[in-house]
Amino acid sequence: MAAGTAPAVEQERVDRPSVPDVDVVIVSYRCRESALRALESLEWAGRGLRISTVLVDNDSRDGTAQAVRRRFPRVDVVANGWNSGFSFACNMGMARGRGRYVLLLNPDTIAAEDALCRMVAFADAQPRAGVVAPRLLNADGTDQQTARSFPTPASAVLGRRSPLTRIWPGNRWSRAYLTAGRRTTSTPFQVDWVSGAAMLVRRQVVAEVGGLDEGFFLFWEDADWCRRITAAGHEVWCVPAAEVIHDEGGSRAHGWSPRTIRWFHQGAYRYWRKHHAPSPWNPLRWAAAALLTVRAVVLTVHHGLPTGTTVRPLQSRRTV
Repeated sequence: MAAGTAPAVEQERVDRPSVPDVDVVIVSYRCRESALRALESLEWAGRGLRISTVLVDNDSRDGTAQAVRRRFPRVDVVANGWNSGFSFACNMGMARGRGRYVLLLNPDTIAAEDALCRMVAFADAQPRAGVVAPRLLNADGTDQQTARSFPTPASAVLGRRSPLTRIWPGNRWSRAYLTAGRRTTSTPFQVDWVSGAAMLVRRQVVAEVGGLDEGFFLFWEDADWCRRITAAGHEVWCVPAAEVIHDEGGSRAHGWSPRTIRWFHQGAYRYWRKHHAPSPWNPLRWAAAALLTVRAVVLTVHHGLPTGTTVRPLQSRRTV
């Protein structure tokens, strides 16, 4: 598919006349204006598609649910009475739909024209694709590098935001992790995992593999889900011609707090434990716990957060 050319969207599907093409699931938390912009962008991103949208509001208390109901009366708004976390809320939203595809979409995103159409067209033409993601862009148009290889221990020090990666961007570990060699064209490319900020998943894959692991409160649930999906024999693709601007961190005021640092490192530990050290006797499990705890404390101090904050990466909301 040539860049800049909008895909043809099938107008009639007589075999599934009442089934939406895409169930869009947005989880919001204190981001009313961003959520409204994200919903507005869907109007031009999915022209010609049958779209059903659900917004699960995690007790924002800023009028998000009410504003969405007024502005977009066709959106199914679920007002949680508590902050249930990203994974739990996404699963709640997915359970309310029955479309051919599910699109997880962050409220701090703006989808470009025909972005969703391009993703669906690619997925329809690539039956082995269980997950299809757009190119996520910063506001200045630069690539966020969120279509990646599965994380390794080297990713902890040479990851996407690592100071070492900024100083030495051409190192082979960062390039391999960030799939740097496949970002120079608009040709779709296969990867290990993509960001849950914008992720199109086949409904049948959700039924087969299950939803997000609710033991991840926030962070790393997308890597875990993609790993489970690929283990089931499906592929993960990035379609660069489909573009979504992502105000990364916008739903948490672009900053880190003791809670977000804790959730990030809890998620990293849970991912490592599940996929690399499932045995409680594996020394790598405890080495990871120690290193992640140290990393979390260092980040807490670096960001000038209260030194009395307790960081406990070993804790997890649920077990699976």
